[in-house]
Amino acid sequence: MSNRQNIIREKIALMRARQTVEQFTHLQLISFENVDSSWIQVFDEPLEVFSYIDSTPTYSKPIGESEKSYLRWFEDSLSFLKEKNEWFILVPNCLLPIWANVKVTHFTKAIEELWAISESNDFLIADKTTGNVAHIFCEEKDYEIHVGKCDITRLKENN
Repeated sequence: MSNRQNIIREKIALMRARQTVEQFTHLQLISFENVDSSWIQVFDEPLEVFSYIDSTPTYSKPIGESEKSYLRWFEDSLSFLKEKNEWFILVPNCLLPIWANVKVTHFTKAIEELWAISESNDFLIADKTTGNVAHIFCEEKDYEIHVGKCDITRLKENN
């Protein structure tokens, strides 16, 4: 693919990301992260492990329960994010991975929006202050939540 085509794909993905973020009412865009950001590299490491075929989720719940039940479960499982005012998210439904720094105005409703807006019920949330990262997705017969912790000391020292 030519460089020009890559630039066009990136611009389209960024436009789609902006449209998606504008749908949120409890997450407000602070900024999009640069593609070559050290933060993305740090959080990519555990995300790769989460995607292994035999990876073991931190939490799992069978498909078939009520939406309310799942939302309560997400809220309980992601409690380490509850008091955080800013999250680092992978914007759902984009052609390319687009990460965004967002302000959280309501924890439960923000989780609910991420789940509802994601076409595949697959979303990622990270916390730059602690290095915690969570990937929520559907795998065969279960919803899975994978939680990891990244070493961010080097990045925090540089900021």
